[in-house]
Amino acid sequence: MTGAAGGAPLRMLVWPGMPAPEALERVAARLGVALDCETICTNEQLEERLLAGERWDLVTPSDFMVERLAARGLLAPLDAALLPGRDALAPWARRPAWDPAERWSVPLAFGTTGVLHDRERLPDAGSWRALLDPPPGVVVGLLDEPREVIGAALLAAGERFDATDERALAAAGELLRRGGRAVARVDSGDFVSPVRDGLVAAHHAWSGPAAAAVRADPRLAYSLPGEGAVVWVTTVAIAASCPRPALARAAIAALLDPELARITVEQHSYATPNDAARRLLPAELRDDPVLFPSPATLRRAITIRDVDPAAQARLAALWADVAAGAG
Repeated sequence: MTGAAGGAPLRMLVWPGMPAPEALERVAARLGVALDCETICTNEQLEERLLAGERWDLVTPSDFMVERLAARGLLAPLDAALLPGRDALAPWARRPAWDPAERWSVPLAFGTTGVLHDRERLPDAGSWRALLDPPPGVVVGLLDEPREVIGAALLAAGERFDATDERALAAAGELLRRGGRAVARVDSGDFVSPVRDGLVAAHHAWSGPAAAAVRADPRLAYSLPGEGAVVWVTTVAIAASCPRPALARAAIAALLDPELARITVEQHSYATPNDAARRLLPAELRDDPVLFPSPATLRRAITIRDVDPAAQARLAALWADVAAGAG
């Protein structure tokens, strides 16, 4: 991705379609600098690349990963006074539990995590068990997100989403291993086309692309299981390795421009926490209850928080076991 001439490229780790490539092109043009963007599909991939010593200017961690990266000294502090665009963010997106002083990150996108399913092949996805231990003959897909998958299994087993003790994880692991026979794929890059094309009856899904799929195909539905569902927030932050923090901060300010923020919603269907940008959207998107959950849904939703290293190790061991047995 290129912009006008002007020094070394600004290097950025992004999610597929978030921010939208066109928005990033406009940022590059405004700043007069090239953007060198690479894609990650999980928070763990982002973490691994920073821990490996790679130099990046901007990164896009989700909620709990902001906590972890900041604690490990992998993020540079922001100067909130130099980012007036924050004022356009919805009140619920300000001073989040995982960054209450707004020191490390700025929210770019948000959504829920639920189940995208074919209404005929899996009519009822009102429980996480429908996805994690489906009826015989029903094939499903999971996101490649350990915290999300294990958390869903914990809820289905009657435990807390954030439980990390051995007893609770054993219950979640038993459910995941039993349902592993039905898991055809574990992938966060594309969880829509496998359902749309009939490869799986249901897929663990993020609400943005799921909302677009449901609008386009009446066979499909998106459900939030009754045991509880996650609301996730993807942010933009400055990596500690960034040699030009002022330029990185200018890029963040550009991404907060409502005209640029709307592009990601319109082209890739990821909801924005930027209220000013939402007002610019066509009604079909602005009023979509899957894309923009109601305040009541947001209040009930679960926010993922980071856990201590010992708990991280237990979760990683369980995830390795689950991934090995999928399919």
